[in-house]
Amino acid sequence: MPMIFVNEYIERRLAELPALPGVYIMKNAQGKIIYIGKAKVLKNRVRSYFDGSDHSGHRAATLMLPYIRDIEWIITESESEALILEANLIRKHTPKYNVLLKDDKHFPYLAFSVREPFPRLFLTRSVRKDENQYYGPFMSSRFIDQLTDLAARLFHIRECKLKLPLAKPQRPCLNYHIGRCDAPCAGLISEEEYRKKVDQAKLLLEGKRDDLIETWQQEMQEASENLDFETAMKKRDAIQALQATGTHQKTDTTDPNLSMDILTLRRNGSMAAAVILEYRAGVLLGRRHYKLECKLEEDETEIFRQMILPWYMDVPLIPAEIATDIDLPEDAELLQQALSEKAGRKVRFVNPQRGEKIGFLKLARANADMILVEMRAEVQKYSEIDQSVFELQQVLGLKKTPFRIECVDISHLSGTNTVASLVAFKNGRPDKANYRKFIIKTVEGVDDFASMREVMTRRIRRLEDEGTPMPDLWVCDGGKGQVDATMQILKELGHDKDLPLIGLAKRLEEIVFPDDRKSIVLHRTSPALKLLQNARDEAHRFAITYQRSKRKKDLEVEWLKIPGVGHETRIKVLSRYKSAEAFMAAPLEDIEILLGKVRGNKLREEVAKYCAEFITPPECH
Repeated sequence: MPMIFVNEYIERRLAELPALPGVYIMKNAQGKIIYIGKAKVLKNRVRSYFDGSDHSGHRAATLMLPYIRDIEWIITESESEALILEANLIRKHTPKYNVLLKDDKHFPYLAFSVREPFPRLFLTRSVRKDENQYYGPFMSSRFIDQLTDLAARLFHIRECKLKLPLAKPQRPCLNYHIGRCDAPCAGLISEEEYRKKVDQAKLLLEGKRDDLIETWQQEMQEASENLDFETAMKKRDAIQALQATGTHQKTDTTDPNLSMDILTLRRNGSMAAAVILEYRAGVLLGRRHYKLECKLEEDETEIFRQMILPWYMDVPLIPAEIATDIDLPEDAELLQQALSEKAGRKVRFVNPQRGEKIGFLKLARANADMILVEMRAEVQKYSEIDQSVFELQQVLGLKKTPFRIECVDISHLSGTNTVASLVAFKNGRPDKANYRKFIIKTVEGVDDFASMREVMTRRIRRLEDEGTPMPDLWVCDGGKGQVDATMQILKELGHDKDLPLIGLAKRLEEIVFPDDRKSIVLHRTSPALKLLQNARDEAHRFAITYQRSKRKKDLEVEWLKIPGVGHETRIKVLSRYKSAEAFMAAPLEDIEILLGKVRGNKLREEVAKYCAEFITPPECH
C-alpha cells in the first residue's frame, strides 16, 4: 500500500528502524513528544502507521501522522521490557495522542511504620520505597480513620508521633488510662509484646479477620482454663467488636478468602471512564476511578493495554486476579507477566461468564457509566460557554474566568426620576433572571457618583447577606475618572481585592483599568470587546426603559392632581380611565354621564392644559 504523510527525512528514519523489540517515540516540529508506543518488532510496527496496513495505524494516520516530524526509538531485550518502559515513559512525558489519565486522584493509603521499634499507623497519599508497609488505596480517609481507631481499641497501637524508645520514660497520656495504648513511652510494655499486637493488627489490615478471631478464641479458651477470667473477658469483648465490623454488604463476596479487582471501561468519543472495585478477603474495600483522554478514540481493548501498567504502578498490593469484561489484548500474557514480576507472585486476567463476579462487573459498569455521563455533562457545560469569555480573561489578564459579569447604568431626566439598572451576563450571554432595577433614594439632583455608590452598596450588601459569590467582573460605563471613582466605592465596601473592575469608554471603546495599567483598545471585531459592548449597551437599554416606564407611571398619577379635583372624583375617573390619554380620547358624553356636565367639562379643560404642558400633543389627541 502507498506510504502516506511521509517526507524524505521520515522515509530515511523508517529505513533505519531495527527489527528488534523496543519503544518508539514520535515528535512534532517543535521536538515535543506526541506519541509513545511499544513493539515486538520496531521496524514492522512503526511502518504500519504510514502504509495503512494496521487498523489503528490508519486511524492514527488521519489524526496524528500529519504532525510527526521525527521518530526515535529505544531498543530493549524483550517485548516485556518494552512494555514496562512504554508505561514509564508515558507517565513521564504525557504525550498528546496516548491514552492519558485526565484527572487521576491521589487516593489515601494507610501506612504502618514497621521499621520503628514501636510501629504506628498514619495516613499518606503517596507510596514510597521505604521500609513501611502500605495498605490501600481506600475510597476515603474516613475509612482509614475507622481502621486507625479500631487498631487503637483492639490492639493498643499507639496514635502519637513520638520517636520511641525515649531516652527517659515519660508519664503516660490519656490514651493509656482509657485503654487505647499500653504506654511504650513510659516503658510499660516491651518491644516483643508490642510486636505481637502489631502482627495481629496486620491480620486485620490484610483482611484476615477470621484468622484473627480464631487466634483470639484460642487465647480466650486458654485464659479461661487458667482461671484468668479478666483476660478471657477482654478477648471475648475484642472478638465481639471485631465481628461487629465484619457485617457483609450486598457488594461483598460469598468467598471470605477471595482477593481480586473488578475492572471495567466505558468510552464515548475521545472520553473514557475506568472503574476498579477492590475486593480484599471477600469484602469491597474501595473504588478507584479514572477519567481518560483518548485523542485517537482507541477501543476499550487498546485503552486497557495502554493503561493497565500505569494503573498498578504505585499500588503496593496487586491482587492475584483481575476480572474484567474487556476483550483482552494480544499481548495479555506479557501484561500479566509484568504485573506478576511487580507483585512477586502470579497475577492473571479473567473474563467471568457466570457467577457473582458478573454481578460485580455490572456494579462496576454502572459506576463507569455514571462517571462518563458526568464527564459528558461537564464538556457540554463548557461548550455552552461563549468563547468570548475566555478571550476576555486573556486580554484583561484576569486570574478567574469571568463567567459572571455585572454592569450598572444610571439614568435620570434632568435630575429627576433617577433610577439604575444592573444587568448580569452568565457564560457570555444575558442572564435576564438576574437583572435588577433600583430607584435611587438617597440622592437629589444630578450626581452619578453618589447614585453609583448607593447602587453598589445595596447590591454588594445584598450578595453578602444572601451568601452569594461576587461577580467575576464588574464593568462600568466610562473612562478613567468613572473607574477610579467606582474603585473608591469598592474599597469603602472592602471588595477592591476580590472584585475585578474595568471601564469601557465610549469614544474609542477603550478598556480602562483602575490601577496604573495602561488602557487597551481591542480590534473592533474582537469577541471580547463585543461582549463588553453588549453588557454596557444592555445596561443602558434596561435603565432607559425603566426610567421611561417609571416617569410614565408618575405622570399617570400626576395628571389628576389638579386644583378642584377631590379624592372621590379622582377615584371615579381612575376606575374608568387609567391615563390622561385614555381620558382625553373618551367621548365627552361619557365623561358628563360619569361626573356631571359642569364638572366633566371643567375637568376636561384642565386635563387638556396638563397634556399640553407635560405630554406631547399627539398622545393626548
